Amino acid sequence: MKLRAAIVLSFAAIMGSGLIAAGAATAGPPAPSDVQTSENGCPIVPRGSDGKPLPPPKGPDGRPLPPPSDNNGNPCPPPS
Repeated sequence: MKLRAAIVLSFAAIMGSGLIAAGAATAGPPAPSDVQTSENGCPIVPRGSDGKPLPPPKGPDGRPLPPPSDNNGNPCPPPS
């Protein structure tokens, strides 16, 4: 019985330390964003070398992503 209790306690200690290490690895500062935003939260549309706005990014399925929204949840105006 003592051997079984020792095995259970050592297993619990190993699993607990693994959970603590996993939590520390996942908790960190958010990744820095490379998207610049205006004062209302809408992203600033990147422009090409000719000064025209670049096309919207495509999603994983190949279709364009939905338009972004501002800080209040309203759709951002289209790039001009």
